Amino acid sequence: MKRNQSDYATRDPEKRRLRIYATDPMSGRRAPYRITIEVPNEIDLETGPRGQLVEVYDYDAWNERFYASVNLNERPLLMEAGLPQSESDPRFHQQMVYAVAMKVIDSAVRALGRNISLSRKRRPLRLFPHAFYGRNAFFDPELNAILFGYFKADVNSPGQNIPSQTVFTCLSHDIIAHEMTHAIVHRLRPYFLEPSNVDVLAFHEAFSDIVALFQRFSYRELLAEHIQASEGALQKSKMLVELAQQFGQAIGSGKGLRSAIDEKPHPGKLAKTHEAHERGAILLSAVFAGYIKAFQNRTADLLRIATGGSGELPGGRLHPDLVNRLSTEAAQLSDRFLRMCFRAFDYMPPVDVTFGDFLRALVTSDFELNPADPGEVRFETIEAFRERGIYPSGVQSLAEEALLWPSQINGVPERLHDHILAMARNLLTLSAEGLDQARVATRHKQARVNQAASLQSGSLEESGEEDAIPDPSRPTVDRGAMFPALHQYALNNADAFGLDKGRTIAVIGFHATHRITAEQRLAVEFVAQFMQTEEPADPNSGDLPFRGGATVIFGSDGTVRYIASKPMNNARLPKELNDAALARRKATASFVESMDARDPNMAFADAAYISNRMKLRARFRALHEGA
Repeated sequence: MKRNQSDYATRDPEKRRLRIYATDPMSGRRAPYRITIEVPNEIDLETGPRGQLVEVYDYDAWNERFYASVNLNERPLLMEAGLPQSESDPRFHQQMVYAVAMKVIDSAVRALGRNISLSRKRRPLRLFPHAFYGRNAFFDPELNAILFGYFKADVNSPGQNIPSQTVFTCLSHDIIAHEMTHAIVHRLRPYFLEPSNVDVLAFHEAFSDIVALFQRFSYRELLAEHIQASEGALQKSKMLVELAQQFGQAIGSGKGLRSAIDEKPHPGKLAKTHEAHERGAILLSAVFAGYIKAFQNRTADLLRIATGGSGELPGGRLHPDLVNRLSTEAAQLSDRFLRMCFRAFDYMPPVDVTFGDFLRALVTSDFELNPADPGEVRFETIEAFRERGIYPSGVQSLAEEALLWPSQINGVPERLHDHILAMARNLLTLSAEGLDQARVATRHKQARVNQAASLQSGSLEESGEEDAIPDPSRPTVDRGAMFPALHQYALNNADAFGLDKGRTIAVIGFHATHRITAEQRLAVEFVAQFMQTEEPADPNSGDLPFRGGATVIFGSDGTVRYIASKPMNNARLPKELNDAALARRKATASFVESMDARDPNMAFADAAYISNRMKLRARFRALHEGA
């Protein structure tokens, strides 16, 4: 007889298994592309599916009808990992968008070391699988929703589709992951939608493609299939390196929408490329080239063992054990790249991002967790950026130590004051508690029980709060006190962060992170974002406001470890910082001028269009049409 009690047999599982297409239905006709993935298990998931983070609403605006919603908590679906893959069942479409969306969110949370919320006005991000008829899918920040279209395949050149076949963008793994990443990026850096230079919108598109690609590369069973077919050369597999293949073939292109491979990288290509997707494809190819080189370094010993030292694989099928080892290495490395890319957001400036800023953030974030750089991941990534002409401004060389963000740019900044540090440590505790899925699930379950009992007795109105259990032992954070204190701190250190002490400084973000390094050491950091805006906007900059700001990373003791600054020019700053601010102004004016020159609407534009043209050009719906 059992003498001790535990919750082992009664606790709710932390993961939920759901079936998806690994790519899309076109390739999903083959068994290896119909896979099952694990996503965070939301115990109180409602029909839709509708959970704490995302809600699926299946209204077909073109046909003016609602489709029946799937209930993933039905016992048969819980036992069988959800509905089987189906092009024709709208309920599977709902399951597909929910599953891939939650997988991308889970990847971001694990990388960032904290939970993220995609809610707006206390409503989760909404997903519409059949929102409209058209060759498009896009994230709408104003609606806080992702809208997926559907369309007929090209009659004359449908690729592997049937002519006039209905193609659903909500069944493309890459499109769902891409749009979800747009939503996450907008949550982490909302001002990355202001096209203040040629890289800003291109970065949004490139990063979304990067996440979609590496998310797919994390599926071992899919990798094994293509490692066998390509004899270990991942870059030779078109199915792996092309994104949104069904969409691309259905519109008559004969190939995927975009590719991660740049056959002939050249440093001069970047300067000649301005369209957001084409420019973003250069950044995508740089990151992927770093991945391929790191994979080759990581698996060279396996190939030497398998070939008796020659390194040349014989013809025919590879040994299953070798395929298994190679696919495991490829999946683990893709997970590292995915985490490295997401982590970079904590080391990026709050405004006016460039590809060079992303490289510095990649190097800095990965150096913090993997200082030894096993497999030369950072080296190969830096080399891939160099080959494509992506250079950060304000650095002396492409040596790793030169790319790390500095801890000082204009004098020594103060450490966080003790009262701010105390509040930050409480925030750290809450952040850690939020990542404890088992405890969160238990707390939510108990909250529902308590709330139901209170409502039944009529003693308590429904509060709508996430956690209805009072717990005096849990720390609290008085944000009403923290942000004014951070504002005063930023004001006192404006010169040290490259800001203008004579202008208003807005605190636009503060959070705590905790991650585990390669040496199994706990790395704790606090990240603050400060921003300044110059008013009124400059007409030469398309009425875009000129913004400056700094992302400041503090250690656990409150000392400043890194500063990612976009300076505001003022007389108190040294010449190099003022020159950097002036260069940003010129870059914005030059980009607006080049956009105007390529915009046919400018020939008959009215005053309203001219004053809002840069905002209109930054809308995802417009960006994705025909992309």
